[in-house]
Amino acid sequence: HRHPARYFGHIAENSPTGTPVDGVLIPLEAGVCSGAELDGNLYGNYPSDFRIVYDSGHREQRGNLILVSTKPLDREIIAMYELTLELPPMCQRRAAVVQVEVSDRNDNIPQFTSGNKTVEADELAPLGTVLARFDAKDGDADRNGRTTFYASPESSLLHVVPQTGHVRLVGSLLGVSQLTLRLYVKDGGDVALVGEPVFLWVNVRGSSRARRRPRALSEDLTYTVTVSDHTRVGDLVFTVPDQKFEQRWFEVISEADSPVQIERDSGRLYLARSLLEPAEVVVKIQNLRGKTETFNFCLHQYTKVTTFPGIAESGSASVL
Repeated sequence: HRHPARYFGHIAENSPTGTPVDGVLIPLEAGVCSGAELDGNLYGNYPSDFRIVYDSGHREQRGNLILVSTKPLDREIIAMYELTLELPPMCQRRAAVVQVEVSDRNDNIPQFTSGNKTVEADELAPLGTVLARFDAKDGDADRNGRTTFYASPESSLLHVVPQTGHVRLVGSLLGVSQLTLRLYVKDGGDVALVGEPVFLWVNVRGSSRARRRPRALSEDLTYTVTVSDHTRVGDLVFTVPDQKFEQRWFEVISEADSPVQIERDSGRLYLARSLLEPAEVVVKIQNLRGKTETFNFCLHQYTKVTTFPGIAESGSASVL
């Protein structure tokens, strides 16, 4: 017995009934079967999803057989068919084996695998802290099934990592009581499909360290801040805690090329340049009555940043 002839074709899922399978053209024996009634058989997995159609071709050429669909096909149910076509010997010397791939169309809307979430965060949580993670699924194949996460509207304090669905803290939570973030997921189709949104609620709990009142002059007060690799120039890196001064103002008294800038009235510190090496910054707080306090900040990228504010009438505290 001769080995069967093999053919490979494809058809897009959800194509209308009667759509031909691309790439499959089975020749008949010359002359004998042209225009004849064909009594062929189609075997394999779900052969009823297709039927045989005679294609007479050009007038000077022999006819061919093609396969057409008998219903819209769903790749998520069957992605590959393997069929065998058998005809009478006078029309076909050997059987034909046909593989039909159902190619993907972007017809599945991505969906979150979990619903809304509520989390708690400390108001002194370091920048870069992962507060939550969201997952999603999409039944399509290849890039049509690749999901991307985003927030709308965007938040200045929370960042959604597009590829992983992680929600990271990128701004200070001092003075914030609750955050609401609306997240979406979309797929990678040429015309992207977007799933229904979910919400993340972040309840911010106060830190006892942030609420402490000024200590005696001989005591030290310690704060810890993280400057992560996600921190960019212009981002808020620290806010000087409230020392109950009236009509106070702030200034940076370090070298001219300071890695931070400070808001004179609020005490918010922003990154002014990239951190190529550790840097020490001294910030002075003063009120109209002449009382001053100075804080030293030792900044390191990728590592925790520990500040040791010394409270004194003048001068600056040492950094351990």
